[in-house]
Amino acid sequence: MHSSANDHFKALLTELADAGMEISREMLIGVRKAENQDERIAYAQGHDRAARSVRLSIALHDKLERGEREVAPMAPETRAIAERKAVVRAAVRRSIYRETEGEDAAMLETALDTAVEEYALTSRFADRPAGEVVRLVRQWLRLPLDMDVDLPWPEPAPEPAPQPAPRRRAPRAVTAAPS
Repeated sequence: MHSSANDHFKALLTELADAGMEISREMLIGVRKAENQDERIAYAQGHDRAARSVRLSIALHDKLERGEREVAPMAPETRAIAERKAVVRAAVRRSIYRETEGEDAAMLETALDTAVEEYALTSRFADRPAGEVVRLVRQWLRLPLDMDVDLPWPEPAPEPAPQPAPRRRAPRAVTAAPS
């Protein structure tokens, strides 16, 4: 996506988050001033929805910024980690949308991004097979573990260890037979 389009979308998301925070604050005031339990519950639910909307707007804003940073050229090991993150996200995202929908799915997807980013900071992220990483992330998100792991593409086979070059024997010196 073009950077100026991203800037425009980020500005809109910022405006949505600000409006959502204003509504959330109004609902919180309503909760405090409510005279009966039904009003209190209605205001609390409105506050919860507005707060969730703000959180999702912030998460989407962060996702746009991460996308801009990931477009920059990367070192080979960084590229490998980015590819691994994409594989894990895609597999777990499919699990999320098989099991949940709507706001629950959106919240799990935000949690997925956070979990993958944090786990990618460890050496175990790159060392373990992608299927195992997917299983661990599913476990953290409390998704079913018995689902098949559908990786978007096969895991590359590990490079074989370099074999040492065979040693050459030094040629034997030819000597004349004793007479």
